[in-house]
Amino acid sequence: MQFTASGPEGHRIVTVTKFDDKFVTVDGNHPLAGKTLHFDVKIVDIRDASADELSHGHVHGVGGHHH
Repeated sequence: MQFTASGPEGHRIVTVTKFDDKFVTVDGNHPLAGKTLHFDVKIVDIRDASADELSHGHVHGVGGHHH
């Protein structure tokens, strides 16, 4: 069974892995955690990094950074 849990860091989906009369054990990992994933990708565009991206050390998406 899965349900949404709320806390100071926001909402997340958790999976009940075990329960008894007193305790419920939940797993907060993503359902694909620990699985081997394979992706088939196609590169459609290449561009130079912006000055902002270079100074921050990572890529910014459309509309700039959001951190």
